[in-house]
Amino acid sequence: MSKASKIIVISTKGGVGKSTVCIQVVAPYLYQKNDEPVMLYEFDDENQESRLLGGSQIMKAERIVVGKKDLREELTDILLNEHTACIDVGANKTAAAVIEALLDSGMIYRVDLVIIPLMDGEIDAMSALEVYLTLKSKHPTLKILFALGRVNTSRDLSCQFDIFLGDSRGLFSKEGVIESIEPDDRHYFLLPDTDAIKNSRLFGMSIWELGVLNKNIDAELKEAIEAGMDAKNIKLLSFKRSLKHDCEIYVKQSIVPAFDILEKYLGNSDD
Repeated sequence: MSKASKIIVISTKGGVGKSTVCIQVVAPYLYQKNDEPVMLYEFDDENQESRLLGGSQIMKAERIVVGKKDLREELTDILLNEHTACIDVGANKTAAAVIEALLDSGMIYRVDLVIIPLMDGEIDAMSALEVYLTLKSKHPTLKILFALGRVNTSRDLSCQFDIFLGDSRGLFSKEGVIESIEPDDRHYFLLPDTDAIKNSRLFGMSIWELGVLNKNIDAELKEAIEAGMDAKNIKLLSFKRSLKHDCEIYVKQSIVPAFDILEKYLGNSDD
């Protein structure tokens, strides 16, 4: 059986950046690691981030309607197939249903890595801990990583994420939620806030694609100007060129460090 990498991004809390982690970090990481398009499975009856990826070269998205159906067979098929995959799981009842199906079917043992995203609120931190403890209670050696989203780089990280990391100022409890996590699992990467995330989706692709793969934008812009293309299209290409520059910076400062953590944490799990 093929051992294609399978990474699940999940939290019971909504609005913590699950789809952002999948699109901006996991899919690009798996693509550059395996040099083939990544299957992005979206288990969500409400949000449909996958429909915004029409311009992507590195992802093939498929939306899975959850409803009240039994997810065990569907997850088993996905986790045993030969495709490298990222599974984006919706919040609340959807997350609970997927976790139950993974544990009940035993397919949790076919997952290479679970990433639990969170923002800086108390509910986010407690939800992350709940998912972590539930999964580890059934699969103690499961690799779990955390993603801290919408990071404000002008603030001290431990002050922004004081509930999760602990308050280094000593104003509140110094012991964060992370103290309830096994030492070997206290790994996380950062996704600083940036308009490039929102704007990259206007072109149906990830920041990494715009910053790394999209190499011909200067030639496209020059050709459009020389050909006398209408102003609207030229402005769009000019915006894309400016966005590419922003994406290049974000890739260097944030995406590559996240890749490094994924690579170090996953190790040789594909062997």
